[in-house]
Amino acid sequence: MKDISKGDAIEKNLIDRVCWLTRLRWIAIFGVFGTVLVVPQFFRISLEVFPLCCVAVFLTTYNGLSAWIMPFLRDRQLYKSIKGLANLQIFLDLTCLALLIHFSGGIDNPFYFYFIFHIIIAGILLSRRDTFVLTTYAAAIFLVIALGEQHGFFQHHRLSGVFTVSLYENFTYVLGVSFAFVSTLYIAAYLTTSISNRLHERERSLTRANELLGEKDRIKSEYVLRVTHDLKEDLAAIHTCIEPFKKH
Repeated sequence: MKDISKGDAIEKNLIDRVCWLTRLRWIAIFGVFGTVLVVPQFFRISLEVFPLCCVAVFLTTYNGLSAWIMPFLRDRQLYKSIKGLANLQIFLDLTCLALLIHFSGGIDNPFYFYFIFHIIIAGILLSRRDTFVLTTYAAAIFLVIALGEQHGFFQHHRLSGVFTVSLYENFTYVLGVSFAFVSTLYIAAYLTTSISNRLHERERSLTRANELLGEKDRIKSEYVLRVTHDLKEDLAAIHTCIEPFKKH
């Protein structure tokens, strides 16, 4: 029963973190819509408005569905489903981020570093294995965009009004940035999961220590009650023995 209670505590923490991720995603959605609608008007930067808005609408849709389904999963304590939902959310987040980067400059857009934030979030929410799977996916889609645009497999959507030189055409630059970025993703995944695992282990140790203290307190209370009961019985017997003498 103790192991189950520990597991329930961990899973409940996962629920709270997934809800936090859902709320955080609303901020990102408003940021995307704001950028698409405001930046071209005030900063004279050319953006692919339609595809970027489509990605933002998709983000809004699946985040709304996640927010809607979470209470049902929480009430029914479907913790495995919640873990799967967290994996799916981060997978879709990485996919949407890749599309946003692709339609707004590709490797010329410095916001591709936002991939690292998602890897850190995955390391906090998920297991090490799941985190490294998502890290590999993030590295793969980044390389597909960078090398695909560089070799002409995908159209490069240039950020007009920002850069005068298209860095994506320089293969040495693309290769160097890709190596540095992918290695950073894996380092971030390793460090985050290591710290998260240590914190979880510390939490488990504190939980076990708290349970031991509670067990000792229960034993002490039972001992005091038993001794008190025995003393009451002994005093009652003594009182019964001396009662006749009081009458004389």
